[in-house]
Amino acid sequence: MNGQPVRERVSDDAAAPEPAVGVGRSHAKAILLGEHTVVHGTAAIAFPLPALPVRAIARPGRSGPREVCADGHFRFLAGEAGEGGPPSGPRVAVEEALRRWGMTGVLVEVDVECDIPLARGLGSSAACAGAAVRAVADLYGRALDAATLYDCVQCGEQVAHGRASGIDASAVLAHGPILFQRGTARPIGIAVDAELVIADTGVPGSTHEAVAGVRRTLDADPRSARRVLRRATELIGSAATDLSEGRVAELGTAMFDFQDLLAGLGVSTPRIDALVTAARDAGAFGAKLTGAGLGGCVLALTATGTAPSVSAALRAAGAVRTWTVTARSLRSPAPSSTASTPDRETHP
Repeated sequence: MNGQPVRERVSDDAAAPEPAVGVGRSHAKAILLGEHTVVHGTAAIAFPLPALPVRAIARPGRSGPREVCADGHFRFLAGEAGEGGPPSGPRVAVEEALRRWGMTGVLVEVDVECDIPLARGLGSSAACAGAAVRAVADLYGRALDAATLYDCVQCGEQVAHGRASGIDASAVLAHGPILFQRGTARPIGIAVDAELVIADTGVPGSTHEAVAGVRRTLDADPRSARRVLRRATELIGSAATDLSEGRVAELGTAMFDFQDLLAGLGVSTPRIDALVTAARDAGAFGAKLTGAGLGGCVLALTATGTAPSVSAALRAAGAVRTWTVTARSLRSPAPSSTASTPDRETHP
């Protein structure tokens, strides 16, 4: 195919053929337990958020700015060398895919529409990269196996965040909850009857800054680091068992305990602490930050039917918006687009 689009698409009025396009999709993710420690070898538990989607459209490239970013919309050119600042993670991911396909002389334009709030620990950069690579593969009719897609997205993540564990690259491409460790993800069973509320602090986080800070903390005291990672391993293991055996109260306790561990690593903030406290006071089984921290989102585990009251308490404590995910929806091997839904009172 040598870089030639595989088809033309005809406009509705049939007046003229439209240029070929490729379409790709992905979605957000949330980490239940294992932030930061997963970078240092522990497992982590994550799940997809299909109601926060990303859609990418790829076309043969034209001249123009290498990258343009607006709220929820990202456009970039990938392929042949061009002017512009340091490349974004999605652009690096697409260029890695083109290199693997032997298409180094091709220029491709990718438009990305992202419903995921940026810099909130919900996997926006990995999801945009995954959707973009899928769109380019669709445009040129290239086979795209799961391992290649993961590798390309992970290349982009290394640029976007520095040392990346790979959990975001796995979770944004997954169809259900996963247990991730050292580059390998496997499906994990869920038997709890509960709901998860995700609350946006409204404060952007910096994964690169948070990861670097945790590394400094752990490197400064190797003995303490071993204790932290051992404790994280215990909590993640027990949480995986609690999930599969339906022990919701015990799972909530593990979430609170892991939040204490993350606070000790320096990635919590007063606003995150306030939301965790609000969730606890509203009756949540557990709550913790999700993602890198230093901003971003808080995740609360609630009894079925109590998510609205916990969401209201989180917004009263400063959350700018919330989403609710039912544990039941996560048991499906391929959650529908209604598996996670914005709460009615969500603020933009």
